[in-house]
Amino acid sequence: MKRFFIYLIFCFASVAFASAQNVIVRAEVDSMMMWIGQQTGLRLEVTCDTGQDVAFPAYSDTIVTGLEIVPPVRTDTQYVNNGQRMTVTRSYTVTCFDSALIYIPPIPVRVDGTEYESNRLALAFMTYDIPEGQETQIFGPKENMKTPLRFYEVKGLLLYWILAIITIVLAVYLFIRYADDKPIIRKIRIEPKLPAHVVAISGIEHLREAGGPHSEDSKAYYTQLTDILREYINDRFGFNATEMTSYEILEKLEESRDKESLSELRDLLQTADMVKFAKFKPMLNENDRNLVSALEFVNETKVEVPESELQPREEETVVEIKRSKGARLALLLTGLVIAVAGTVFLVLTVLKLYYLIF
Repeated sequence: MKRFFIYLIFCFASVAFASAQNVIVRAEVDSMMMWIGQQTGLRLEVTCDTGQDVAFPAYSDTIVTGLEIVPPVRTDTQYVNNGQRMTVTRSYTVTCFDSALIYIPPIPVRVDGTEYESNRLALAFMTYDIPEGQETQIFGPKENMKTPLRFYEVKGLLLYWILAIITIVLAVYLFIRYADDKPIIRKIRIEPKLPAHVVAISGIEHLREAGGPHSEDSKAYYTQLTDILREYINDRFGFNATEMTSYEILEKLEESRDKESLSELRDLLQTADMVKFAKFKPMLNENDRNLVSALEFVNETKVEVPESELQPREEETVVEIKRSKGARLALLLTGLVIAVAGTVFLVLTVLKLYYLIF
């Protein structure tokens, strides 16, 4: 029997200990040392099972003597362990207006009618050191501190200033144009056209440097080479070679040149037609030979142009046309609108500068 009673007492003690461990009350502060008048946060947390009734102490304006509560007081509830447990937090903001070491005893909290206590806390509020002899001395107001300007403070001023300058300059320009009703004078620079042989030789050289004769795409190579020759023949001999067949081009050229001088050009055009229309695959040396043939044909038939004709010339053209009344009115109205906008931006700039300084 004695062992049985001891066993029962042990079970009841275990259950009571487990029940006490089921509720956790904890108090903490944000800062333990402060100057007098500074504020700090004090939190009282209660962790218990969900559904339990939690009652915090009803403080009015102080927690202990000298430790004043700054409203508001907030209460927050968070659930953990899939909603089986909850943490209820009561948050205070406290301060003290005298230098003191304040001791906060355990704070009582009732959970389902049972009282639990938090841990103890201590706060230190320190005073400022006043030099000896200045305890009762009165000082006048200090001057305003001059802080450096930052970009976000002056970006509006800069924007208005830039817009004011742009609009005012544009308005002045439009008013000058409105007042100046003289004929419009334009200077035209005439660039000379390059000779046909220069364009053709440049195209052939570019084709050779790009590796055209050694390209695997023979059709593209001969297409580019014959296009250069057709453009040259078109400009040099004055007939539309770009729209003619190879036979028609040769027949037209024979009217001004003998057939023997056109033999290499004939071979080139025939090879190009076979490559483009019959899928003929020429040898690499044949591609090189046709390129040389095209270059020789251009050099043999070119016409030299005097150097003076290749220099650009400037011609001055005077257009005797004055603006209509409608155009002058539109110019005037546009200038007025832009001038008003510029004035507004200028006023905003002055106001922004005034508020920034004063």
